[in-house]
Amino acid sequence: MAPNLPLLVLLLLVLPAAGDAAAAAAFNVTEILARYPAFKLFNLLLSKTRVAREINSRNSVTVLVPDNSAVDWLLRRSNRMARASLSELMSVHVVLDYIDAAKLAALPQRGQPAVVVTTLFQTTGTARNRTGFLNVTAAPRGGAIFISAAPGALVSATLKRAVTARPYNLSVLQISNFVVPPGVVTRPRPPTPPMARMRQMSIAPSSAPAALPASEGDAGEAPDAAEAPAPSSHGHVAQATSRWWIGAAVGMALACMIGYL
Repeated sequence: MAPNLPLLVLLLLVLPAAGDAAAAAAFNVTEILARYPAFKLFNLLLSKTRVAREINSRNSVTVLVPDNSAVDWLLRRSNRMARASLSELMSVHVVLDYIDAAKLAALPQRGQPAVVVTTLFQTTGTARNRTGFLNVTAAPRGGAIFISAAPGALVSATLKRAVTARPYNLSVLQISNFVVPPGVVTRPRPPTPPMARMRQMSIAPSSAPAALPASEGDAGEAPDAAEAPAPSSHGHVAQATSRWWIGAAVGMALACMIGYL
C-alpha cells in the first residue's frame, strides 16, 4: 500500500516544531529554585519581574542567586526602587551561557584578563556603558568573583557554592550578594505626588496664636486659663487676615498641582 504523501508532509512539518517546543521547555527555573528555601525571596522576585519567563525561554543560562538575607538587605536599602530598576537588576544576574563548577575552576589566574560574560540585561536595549556584562575572575582562595564590567563598579559578589546544574542548559550558582552595576539601582526617585506636597506645606495661620512654651514661673497654668479678650473691631481684622492667608495657601497648592500636571 502506497504511503499517504500529504500525511507524511504534515508529520515532517509538525515534528520539528514539537521538538523546538520541548527544547524551550527543558526546565522551569521557578520550580527548581522552589526546592531551596534559602532562595525563596529571589525566586519570588524572578516571578514578579517576569525574568523567570525569559530564563525558561533560553537554551543555556546561568543564574546567580543571592540568599534571602541578601535580598532582604537590598529591599530594605532600596524600599522605593522602581519596578523597571528591579527588573534590570534581576536580569543582570542571568548569564547567557552555561557556567558550572568545572568552568569556574578553569578561570585564568589572578593578574590575567577577566572572563567577560553577557547577561540578560544586555538584551533589553537599556544597558549602557557595559552594564550588561560581568567580569568573572578567580578568587584568591578558589572560587570566583563577579563584578559589573561597567566603569566605576564597586559592588561585587563572590561565589559561595554551585547549587544545581542541568548540563548544558541551566546552572544555578549561589553568590554572596547582589552585583549592582552603576546607575541601575541609583536612579532618581519619582517626584512627590501633589497631595504629599500639600501635606508638607506649612499650615496657614489661624486667628488663634500658637501656644508658647511656659516659663518656670507659670508652668502650672494651662494655656487657655487666661481670660478671653472682649470682641472688638480688631477681631474683624484678624478674621480677614486669616481668610487672606488661607486663600493664599490654597492658591499656592493649586499652583503646585498645576505645575506638577
